[in-house]
Amino acid sequence: MTEKVKTVCVGRFLVDVPANAEVSLSNQMMDGFAIDTVEESETAFSTRLAAREAEIRSRGGATDGTGGMVEASDLRVGGMSGRNFVYGLNRGYWMEGDRRVDDEFVSFEAHAHTGGLSFTLSRKVADAADAKVAETLLARLQLRGEDEVPAVAGFCIGRALFAEPLPPHNTEHVVMHIGLPGHPDIGMAFASLPGGRSARSLLTRVAEMDADAGADEMLRVTKLRTGKRDINNFPGEESLERVREFNFATTFGFVWETEGVKDDPLQPFLSLELHAGISPEPGGKPVDSSLHEDAVLALWEAISSSIRLRPNGPLPSDPPAEPPAPQLGTTAIAGDMCPQSGWWQCREGGPGLDVHGGQVQYIRKGERMPQALLLPRQTLWQKVRRVQPSMESPRLTAWTLVDKRMRPRVTSVVSLAAASPPPAGFESATAEPRAAVGTYVRTGETCPASGWWRCEEVHALDGTRWFARGSVLPVATFQVPPGVFGKADGPEVIQRRSLWQLMRQVEAPAMTQGTPMPDAGLSLGEPPALA
Repeated sequence: MTEKVKTVCVGRFLVDVPANAEVSLSNQMMDGFAIDTVEESETAFSTRLAAREAEIRSRGGATDGTGGMVEASDLRVGGMSGRNFVYGLNRGYWMEGDRRVDDEFVSFEAHAHTGGLSFTLSRKVADAADAKVAETLLARLQLRGEDEVPAVAGFCIGRALFAEPLPPHNTEHVVMHIGLPGHPDIGMAFASLPGGRSARSLLTRVAEMDADAGADEMLRVTKLRTGKRDINNFPGEESLERVREFNFATTFGFVWETEGVKDDPLQPFLSLELHAGISPEPGGKPVDSSLHEDAVLALWEAISSSIRLRPNGPLPSDPPAEPPAPQLGTTAIAGDMCPQSGWWQCREGGPGLDVHGGQVQYIRKGERMPQALLLPRQTLWQKVRRVQPSMESPRLTAWTLVDKRMRPRVTSVVSLAAASPPPAGFESATAEPRAAVGTYVRTGETCPASGWWRCEEVHALDGTRWFARGSVLPVATFQVPPGVFGKADGPEVIQRRSLWQLMRQVEAPAMTQGTPMPDAGLSLGEPPALA
């Protein structure tokens, strides 16, 4: 019977039961709210809710707790439809010495529907703040499958879970009932209730019952096991008895309890009970157990030893795969968030119509795609007055990703500063590299390892270049923009010291008669593959 099992989530605990067991949950409560779950369509929910509201409104205006509606409002929880009902106003008073203290309370119900399931949170004695608490709890409600064990921390109820973080609370109730097909005389129940509230332990109660029992009654009871028993770090007490009933039926009664800790939801009062030999008829006489003693003990051991606290965090899993980066050709519309840092080309502009900033612009991931500002060709008078007319297209600008590099792919007409040869006496470049990937070296210092080095100056023309081990790292090269009144005869450049970072260790990318090239620079915008 216990070869195949299924795991059931009950409150904050997991219990393994036979795979064919019939399981149901009852007495579900959270922070004083009784919880009821109904599987129904949204139409059926709306019909039932309207009938409930009409029934409450028909009660009148009494203030003794039997009155009608005080307030009705729509549920304010995303993804759920429903209503809140405040009704049954009860006014009274109590005496504090010689002083009279007036008091009043109401009843409250929160009805919610989502995913084909309806949930009702209700309290017979409530106040105005309870409506917010109920909505806060419902906002943490997550649906789950019939036998699904959720991967997040929280409190399991039928077909759902109150996921952490939950508002501060002290009370959680739930009871699981277990039935076995073909064995109607056997019933089991597992309860999780607020801990630290029992005045007498299980063994104390059993000892008192035995002391009150007569000698003939004790002769019919066989103690199979009685004493302390810890289950998965929960200290408890256990009593297992076989009873010969007055009608000579043989029955079994097994109980295990742990006291728990007051106001600690992770250490509640736990109780597991098994009764074999229950009459299938209400009030009927006991019947012989349909399972032999050995089978009953084996069933008890299998279920009781599986009681365990559910992990209070996500179950271990592989980290989620990074979503693929947008490919070249991806289109984004003005106003959208840029999905990929790179060079984006707009479809606006053309002969005689420029785009402010250029048709191809570098846009960083997370920035909003801009609306292209169009610049018509200046008239002679506008050139004299230095006025540039502008206009915007009536339609949103579409941008296409054309390059993921840090700068556009263009042909460089600037000669970059070359690395100096290794200083005299420098050891062979074929020796063991002396730098790890990510190492920084300044201009004028000796390159510690052959490989691809990236210039840390964002606006420098150097980009990523290959340098041989032992060479002296060069200065970075920058291009000066042309003057306001026209272009110069050739590009104007400046050079200054910089910082270089090792991106990848690799020997010379090209060989000349077996000798590594001392410096192999890249064309502008064409860094090497670093993977």
